[in-house]
Amino acid sequence: MPMVQLIRRDGGVIELEATNIQISVQRKVLVHAVPLLATRAGLDLNIPEIGITVDGIFTDDEKTTGAVASEMSIDLSLAFGAAGATSWHGSLDLLWSAIQNELDGVTITFRSKGQLDAGLGEKNRLYLKNGSAANVVDTTSIIYVDISSTTNTDTLSNAIKAALDAASVKVAGATVGLNTEVGTTQSAGQAAAVSYESQNGSAGTYNNELIGIRNLALGEGGNSSVIVEKSSTSGSISWDNQFFVTNMSGGVTGIRMTRGDKLQDLLNMVVNPSVGGALISPQVLTGSLIDLPDSIASMDSAQFLRLDQTKAVKKYIVGIRIPYETLLSSTSGNRELRQFLIPAGPGTDYSAASNTGIYDPVDTVNNKAVRPNPFLQQGVAIPAVVTSFDPGYEAGDSVWTYQISLAPLEQLVGL
Repeated sequence: MPMVQLIRRDGGVIELEATNIQISVQRKVLVHAVPLLATRAGLDLNIPEIGITVDGIFTDDEKTTGAVASEMSIDLSLAFGAAGATSWHGSLDLLWSAIQNELDGVTITFRSKGQLDAGLGEKNRLYLKNGSAANVVDTTSIIYVDISSTTNTDTLSNAIKAALDAASVKVAGATVGLNTEVGTTQSAGQAAAVSYESQNGSAGTYNNELIGIRNLALGEGGNSSVIVEKSSTSGSISWDNQFFVTNMSGGVTGIRMTRGDKLQDLLNMVVNPSVGGALISPQVLTGSLIDLPDSIASMDSAQFLRLDQTKAVKKYIVGIRIPYETLLSSTSGNRELRQFLIPAGPGTDYSAASNTGIYDPVDTVNNKAVRPNPFLQQGVAIPAVVTSFDPGYEAGDSVWTYQISLAPLEQLVGL
């Protein structure tokens, strides 16, 4: 069973080894004895008070954990700079033959972690060409993609992936297959449905317009900028009609922590964090009675105030995820992981049968995987704030123990 997770405002998690978990629910029901009749009457205004207490121990890590590889993505469905569902194909409003001419000479330059670690200035240039050409393997390796036979973004994606998978590049002065440095994947783009309709005039979706390029080596050393340009007779120029391309990002170097390191980090998060204004969810107030549009379903004032990237706000603990196993809502017939949820708002129901969300879910925002904030999205964890934290040292066992209490709530205002 996974450990209990405390969820930070920036989407990071702190995993805790728990020896005891208590969830306390006190319903405030006003009860009055009726004179003379020896009976009692009650008034239930649906006022539950909830508390969560977790006891556990801090232990030294036996190995390095938490390492993540950096990755980039090329989304052929989405126009550059667009959020939501703005089709790249639709933004051009051209026949595919004209789009091939527009793409001719477009280059995407990126570097693998191995190339960055070598420090020799090696890089890879993906070159879209309306015709064939021989690849170049050098300090700047050129990977040509013949787009002359493509007919839409679906076949363009296949051509790009095939070229990447078959390419050779220079790493630390040696010629190696690019597939020994990075892995490539294909999936549906963010604007897949709109892109399909733009190209076919009917409803549908392409399932491979989003190309992922992920370093095989883990660590933040693989994070780097990606350059999108267009080659011309006079040199490289900026390309105004871009599809969406991200930087190589998200790489995290693994860490190994002592029990003291873990305690110090948790003290830092609990003692002096900042709410950053307010976390408000009108959708919780309306519950299942009214389905609000996404634009007004939640509000994070820290983003408007541009405080969301400050250290004090990022480290604020906004929720807790407590795992359990289910058979009732399993889709495979085997035990599957779920997180306990607390229903909030009129008509909201989270029975065991209806709790079908995957454990530790992630959302895709601008082609990056991020953990949703439980204050802003229901059903992903229990939104809660820390009310007390009591660590202690047991000399006999040479361990740090802790007790942490949290108050579940759905609306939060603070400094």
